[in-house]
Amino acid sequence: MRLSALGGAVLLATATGACQVLQNAEAGLEVSDAVDELLSWEGLTLVASVDATPEEVHDYLVRSGADEPTMAQARLLADLELTVAVGDPEQDTRLTDLSEGDPLDGGMTVNFGGRDITGVKQLEGRTYVRVGAEAVIEDVYGSGEAAVARAERFERDAADLPDELSGAASALRGDWVEIEPFEHDAYADALTEHADVPADVAHNTADALVDAGQLLRPESLWDAVGRFESTLRSGASVRPAGEERGAELVGVRLPAGDAHHAVEPLLGLLAEQGERFGLPPLVAEPADPDATVSAELAIRNGVLTHATFDLGQFAGPGGGSLPLDLFLAGGSALNLNPPEGAAGPLTAEELSVALLFLADLQERREQDEDRADVPGPMQP
Repeated sequence: MRLSALGGAVLLATATGACQVLQNAEAGLEVSDAVDELLSWEGLTLVASVDATPEEVHDYLVRSGADEPTMAQARLLADLELTVAVGDPEQDTRLTDLSEGDPLDGGMTVNFGGRDITGVKQLEGRTYVRVGAEAVIEDVYGSGEAAVARAERFERDAADLPDELSGAASALRGDWVEIEPFEHDAYADALTEHADVPADVAHNTADALVDAGQLLRPESLWDAVGRFESTLRSGASVRPAGEERGAELVGVRLPAGDAHHAVEPLLGLLAEQGERFGLPPLVAEPADPDATVSAELAIRNGVLTHATFDLGQFAGPGGGSLPLDLFLAGGSALNLNPPEGAAGPLTAEELSVALLFLADLQERREQDEDRADVPGPMQP
């Protein structure tokens, strides 16, 4: 009887193990198919954000060794949302039908829980940018009502610039405009000299846009897509993890070095954008590249729609917890077309002339004896 019972237990364990192996294999195939479905569109959108409160972000930064992080920095990082979209410039070929090296357009926007702070597009070798001055002043630097009101009035004045300064008008009122990336220092100098924008703010913003533009070049986009796709199709351990809100969950376990390689372009983009606004980096190189880390994927209607990875795993034990949420969707959530009516690239000279024009307008406004003397920000 004991032998029979033991034999039955062995058979049961073998059957259970075989069933688990089969389920894991099926989960692996399901992930591969879900990636194929995601890339069967002409474009791809990824939205990255941190799933943590400001207090949790602050605790994580302290544990990770950041240099005296503030709650203001933690709040911005908790609200940070990065949207990246890539697509075929002809908009008629699925990503899975393209080969590495084929043309690929890209766009990106950054916000801190409100309106977009910055936006960049790389379209067929041309760079377009957008800077929301009002959003930067209010959401990033937390300036008061008077500063926000001045920014609003500045954008209204920019909209009335002469037609000859249409490119500068678009840039200054927060619309998309084509730029020459190599002139970014000249743009920043013009803002500092003629619009009293602090030099560090002007240059950091210009650098953030140029950095993003470099990462949106076709070769960089193909590299990022290839890293993410190959990691998900690799020999990582995959297992079913239940269901949630109609989506099938899949757990993935893999070496920390492989996980970091897969998301390195995205983490680099997050770090560079944050650094330009005075924010500490969220992650460093893995403490142990061979250590096993885990992620969770969500598959809805056969399409990969969500991935969650705790960045604290890279630091090893005691590194705290900071879940990074990646929302994925087929198609482009950003318009990957050149702005309508956009003229040639904005020059630093045109920007300088426009800023001088606006400074003169403001000076005449202040010298107007009929101007109402109303306290506070709402001066006419």
